[in-house]
Amino acid sequence: MATNYEGNGGLLWKVVNGETTLYVQGIIHLGHENFYPLATEIEEAYASADVILPEINVMKPEVNEEEINKLALFGKGTTLDQVLSEAYIKKLSDIFEIQGLSLVKFNKYQPWYIESLLGAFIRGKSDLAPEHGVDLYFLKRALEDGKEIIELETVEEQYNVFSGYSMDTQVQMLENMIQTYEQQADWINQLGYNWVHSNSDSGRETLINIVSNDLERVNGEYQKEMNDTRNINMANKLDDILKNDSGQTYFVIVGSGHTVIDPSVPSELKGKGYEIEHIY
Repeated sequence: MATNYEGNGGLLWKVVNGETTLYVQGIIHLGHENFYPLATEIEEAYASADVILPEINVMKPEVNEEEINKLALFGKGTTLDQVLSEAYIKKLSDIFEIQGLSLVKFNKYQPWYIESLLGAFIRGKSDLAPEHGVDLYFLKRALEDGKEIIELETVEEQYNVFSGYSMDTQVQMLENMIQTYEQQADWINQLGYNWVHSNSDSGRETLINIVSNDLERVNGEYQKEMNDTRNINMANKLDDILKNDSGQTYFVIVGSGHTVIDPSVPSELKGKGYEIEHIY
């Protein structure tokens, strides 16, 4: 039976300081055409905004492929088949073959990069797609509406996080992805369903559980770098905006985990003394 992706979305907070208003919208980076339009409260928050603040501007990502490739490759003398067991290499090779690829050609690439390739394979099997992503939905409109777009992070910063994990953490992440590969597309579908229905208690609770389970799938280094440190940095940037009190309205669009897993962006702003209103 087809999944019902018609809903309203959710996870919207509001912060006011002086003449400045800041909305924080928890999103997902994939989506379904049936998501839209979102809840009236969310659509109105976007419409009122002068400035849109995504994690990165996926409409115009400045990607230095050469630098990313350098980050992705092992140093001399190390290969993927040296850090993964023979059993995992076999499973991984089978996955690549189904995609018409040879794992041998990727033997010099680090586990974090291989995991990113698996993620792309999985997205191709799910009901959701990047072209219907919630950030892209708002960024396309922002360009059409002439709204200013300011990135909270850069592509390089995000890739530095991915490539900066210890090898033990990278191996754990990749092994977990290989183990759960066949279930991952369904996990993405569940994520989409519960996000678009997150205005209900059950949808919101399930969404938080899905995000939490992902962050807890390996050791603490993964959650610290993927979520905690980034949330603190983003909240500091938003604090600067609020303190500057330009009188403008800002609409922040960040992954849902950044809004519901403490230290989250809303909890960090609350800790800085702001009153946080949960709108939706």
